[in-house]
Amino acid sequence: MKYWVITAILVGNMILQSTLLSFMQVFGIQPDTLMVLVCCFGLLGGNYYGMFTGLAGGLMQDIMYGGPLGLAAVHYMLIGYLVGELNGRIYLGKLLIPTLSAFGGSIVRGLFMMAYLYFTRVDISVSVGLSLVILPEALYTALFMPLTFFLMSILFRQRFMKKRWRFWRN
Repeated sequence: MKYWVITAILVGNMILQSTLLSFMQVFGIQPDTLMVLVCCFGLLGGNYYGMFTGLAGGLMQDIMYGGPLGLAAVHYMLIGYLVGELNGRIYLGKLLIPTLSAFGGSIVRGLFMMAYLYFTRVDISVSVGLSLVILPEALYTALFMPLTFFLMSILFRQRFMKKRWRFWRN
């Protein structure tokens, strides 16, 4: 059941990001809510949850927005794995660590995109990309993290998120 819940959250996120959040742009920058979800699931569930959420959400984003298939999926999957490695190693009681992880994950994804643009021979300055796109998007994304992390931590305390299914009798 937990995978269906995660899938429903990802589908809801895609709908939210493509409809409502396009009206919340500030200077052409919109928050990356998929990065917030990948960091939440990675911190709360571990690297497997982070990778699954990153891969599934990234593939949905690639299909929906028409980018190169698998590019966003690989970015989000790697970031989900790296953030998931913090599970159990860092105390997550306060909201500073999750907010910093969303900020750092957004910067890493922006740097991945800058490297992709460099290898596809798109002429863009690194300083312009960092100052006008990557850092403002990372800050805007980090603002969405505390409330989302609070809600996802409530979700992860539910019994159906911890239950392991077995189909045999003892």
